[in-house]
Amino acid sequence: MLQLHVWGPAFNLPSIDPQCLAAIAYLSQAVPQSEWELVPSSDPTLSPTRELPALRDDLSWIAGFQNIIAHLLEKSDGDWDLDRNCTSQDRADISAYTSFLSSRAQILLDLSLYVSSENYHTSTRPAYARILHWPNTWLLPPQRHAAAKARTDHLNFASLSLDTADKDAESKSQFAAGTEIPTRVLQSTRSKTKVGRLAKEQHAARIRLDGLAEGLFEPLVKLLRGNDYMLSQDRLTSLDCLALGYLSLALVPEMPQPWLSQLMRSKYPSLCRYVEILARQSFSGSPKPPGRDRDTSSTSPTTPMIPGPCPPNHPSSSWNPFSIHINIRPLLESLPLFGPLYRPSPLQTSTAIKRYTHDHAMSSGPANYHRFRLVLQAGLTGGSEGG
Repeated sequence: MLQLHVWGPAFNLPSIDPQCLAAIAYLSQAVPQSEWELVPSSDPTLSPTRELPALRDDLSWIAGFQNIIAHLLEKSDGDWDLDRNCTSQDRADISAYTSFLSSRAQILLDLSLYVSSENYHTSTRPAYARILHWPNTWLLPPQRHAAAKARTDHLNFASLSLDTADKDAESKSQFAAGTEIPTRVLQSTRSKTKVGRLAKEQHAARIRLDGLAEGLFEPLVKLLRGNDYMLSQDRLTSLDCLALGYLSLALVPEMPQPWLSQLMRSKYPSLCRYVEILARQSFSGSPKPPGRDRDTSSTSPTTPMIPGPCPPNHPSSSWNPFSIHINIRPLLESLPLFGPLYRPSPLQTSTAIKRYTHDHAMSSGPANYHRFRLVLQAGLTGGSEGG
């Protein structure tokens, strides 16, 4: 049976990651339920490429939304292809809008879920704490937070991050520390100045954020044209799965600073309807984690029933003390002194994955060796997705 490993559930959705949501939607729509199970492991180290979503097929691992689709098509001889009835123009649109979503929508989610300090510390980080085990609760959220900030640094939305604002205020206060202004007056003045400055910066940032969001939503509304699916009235494609992954994380989470969902609900009701309908179709029927019964007490009219978190007795959620070295390795790789010792070269990584696949393929019989090589090649040459 196929196992789809994803980041765990959050915000009443089956995953906290858009690419994982897309993979869940695709398998729910294309693959019979008896052929796969959902494993919210929240552990990218299970995959040789250290990314989620990752599909486990026997002894093979296929990571990334697009690579998973390619593997499903090969495995089923095209029977599990949601795009099999698409025209050449449809396929061109799928390719173009897939790139568009992966870049534009990812930036908006980075800003909403991670760069906004209030949203991150109040909602996003606690959501990770509920799906991770020690020491990953301390290691993985800061890594994903830092990655989101790095992806959005060029946009200069520092006013969204209170951490950055506090550092700026602290650096300015060092100059005033040597003056003869009384401390109480200085602190009061600094507090009022900081509040006023942040209010102005956040107002300006909100205008820019709305412009970025409109740059994503407008083309999607034009493509949708009031239909149930992106490319037609009655045919779902892989593009719909990817759009659902990103748009559901823009719409559904209840954030202290809900600028993204507010804009979507106020100006783009057709997109909201699209997400809600497609979410009910794709997430309510996906396989639940083994040993977990669905709880209908938290269902809302606009939010689908989704698989719950991985149960404590499931192997993927058990804590393994021997995994500590694997889990802290990304931190060691980032240190200036230790990084060169722990950071593998691309050739070393490729060789290690090939050796892993070769040994397990041969142990399962020479007849399966060729199939494993094809899967490995697809995984190594494909682009990086999700995780």
